[in-house]
Amino acid sequence: MADGTPYSARWTGPVLIPRGQDTTVSVSVEHSGSAPTVSAVTFSLYDSGGTVLVDAASASESGGTLSYTVTAATTSGKTLGQGFLLKFTATIGGDAHDFYNDAALTLARLYPPIGTTDLTNRYSRLAALQTTGASDLQKFITDAWTELSSRLYSEALPFWRMRSPSALRPWLTAQALVYALDDLALTLGDGGPYREEARRIEQTLPRLYGQIRSRMDDGEDNTIGEQQQPASPVLVLSSGRLGRFTR
Repeated sequence: MADGTPYSARWTGPVLIPRGQDTTVSVSVEHSGSAPTVSAVTFSLYDSGGTVLVDAASASESGGTLSYTVTAATTSGKTLGQGFLLKFTATIGGDAHDFYNDAALTLARLYPPIGTTDLTNRYSRLAALQTTGASDLQKFITDAWTELSSRLYSEALPFWRMRSPSALRPWLTAQALVYALDDLALTLGDGGPYREEARRIEQTLPRLYGQIRSRMDDGEDNTIGEQQQPASPVLVLSSGRLGRFTR
């Protein structure tokens, strides 16, 4: 029986498992900012029908990060799709704690279409922070990417099927810059202009998100549709109904 401690399992979104590829799945567990002492950990994976693909296999732990590598053989030949389920069971202080997350078996991953160069090209002062080690610009891109992919997923858009990643650049760059400029303002102490610029950019985020359009590989068979999928729900002028544009 678990001790009831509300450990934080820091999932960053659904776990994407490319079919037929060795894929390491991991999650960081902490409480009050510290990693717990884990004496044992196992990993289980279930497909969308509940069939067990990995049954309580021994997993690893280091500094509070639980990890397991799903082998290519485990997913080879399986049907692509959502609804997969995974679970880490960690023994902490003699008690078993289950950390679940949903997963999707995919053709491929989707990667952020921006890098730190895009941020420093926009604001050269950020390059000095990166060079001196005062700040890590990549973490702002990672945080912005996590926020974007989680939002798309919560709106029922399987973002990993998007095949126009450049469409994500404006929103992603803007959000990463908001994080970076806020951090720059704190680092400088008297960073009023940077904070004001962050607030100005922040106001553009709803508009930029609404402008996201991407061609989709709905069947994950390397065939993209002719129409573009919006990120946000839109009006559909058909039968007087409201809904998502789905093609």
